[in-house]
Amino acid sequence: MYRYVLRERGRPDALAVAASMRQGRVLALDEGLAIEAAEIGANHALPLADSIIYASALSHDATLWTQDKDFEGLEGVAYKPKRCTR
Repeated sequence: MYRYVLRERGRPDALAVAASMRQGRVLALDEGLAIEAAEIGANHALPLADSIIYASALSHDATLWTQDKDFEGLEGVAYKPKRCTR
């Protein structure tokens, strides 16, 4: 994420993103979560990384806020389309 924001918005915004990320929590990808992610990926045609993200959010009753169209329409997801800035 840092690299993307650095490239698209510049160093000050990238540093703000990094600071926000440090306030989060690192979750373990254990066997149960991996199996759940695999099932979610198969059922919703999600790429592997997306299915892990979604399974993690579901396992913690968290709302997944995203601009990634792959998640649009899924339960527990707050999807907001990207705005074209160019």
